[in-house]
Amino acid sequence: MRRLIIFVGFSLVGVVLAFSDALVFEQEVVMAVFMLAGFVASLVVEDRKDGRFPIVMHAVYASCNSMAGEGVVEDVSLSGCKVKSTTPATSGAELRLQFYPPGQALPIEIKKALVRWTGDGQFGVQFDQMGQEHRERLRDVISELTKT
Repeated sequence: MRRLIIFVGFSLVGVVLAFSDALVFEQEVVMAVFMLAGFVASLVVEDRKDGRFPIVMHAVYASCNSMAGEGVVEDVSLSGCKVKSTTPATSGAELRLQFYPPGQALPIEIKKALVRWTGDGQFGVQFDQMGQEHRERLRDVISELTKT
């Protein structure tokens, strides 16, 4: 949604400037420049539901087809994380994921995590099912990350 707002905003500014007498450039050039700038700006903006925070946590995961692996969570949000691993996950796979926050003996467990993207020895997951206790613990971990 943010991307659309940025693109439309730049486009509207281009149209207004093009049809005003403030500029001596050709109208089409002004509109094209602002539309292009809006498109580029919309590509740069992250359109995530929740902000991600850098962290390093040991992770263990498994899928229902018996694929399993270990890795490192490199960033985390309330709705997902990025995992770096030598065991590849496939895009679209459903995983059971556990990761161990620093200084905690018990893992935070995600009952169902959906793999949204893969590549270069890492993959991103969206948290789909998580118990309330684990959600609260994750919220506490993220709260500590925002303080630093």
